[in-house]
Amino acid sequence: MKRTWLIALLVLLALPAHARTVEGVELEEQVTTRGGAVLQLHGAGVRSKFFFDIYVGALYLPATGQDVTTILGADQPARIEMHFVYSEVSQEKLAAAWRDGFKGNNDPEVLDTIGPELERFIGLFPTAVEGDVFAMEYLPGEGTAVIINGDTAGTVGSDVFFNALLGVFLGPEPPDDDLKAGMLGKD
Repeated sequence: MKRTWLIALLVLLALPAHARTVEGVELEEQVTTRGGAVLQLHGAGVRSKFFFDIYVGALYLPATGQDVTTILGADQPARIEMHFVYSEVSQEKLAAAWRDGFKGNNDPEVLDTIGPELERFIGLFPTAVEGDVFAMEYLPGEGTAVIINGDTAGTVGSDVFFNALLGVFLGPEPPDDDLKAGMLGKD
């Protein structure tokens, strides 16, 4: 009997850690925020443009299975990750994409409210190269931290801003429909 338990234990230890691989990028099934909240991988997808994969986007939330209305309406800890798989995306192209994404997925009143935050947010991003990981981590009451390759570049304040940021990925005009579906767990 002891031998059976030992073999079972060894088999369990030999199993790979829980992670999901999307386009060669290994994503953790759960992450812990800088504030200690444990978030689950809600979903992940690929941002493609002109037949080129640009990045793998992942959405982490306290619970999986949330629909888009719940996600966009909740004031809950969350994390968005962008794992770049394309050789290089310039800071200028990233800035233009952020502006277009916010404009295409948010009401003008929201854009007026978050204008200064948006410009500060955009200014935190450098040129992205293959292998870079950009994360945006929101904690209620603390704001959205922009984390570049594990280092915090800065924080942008309000919950209104983070909901607008979620809209960029999950709104009516996402950067990529497959990316949106993947982040919503519908892949």
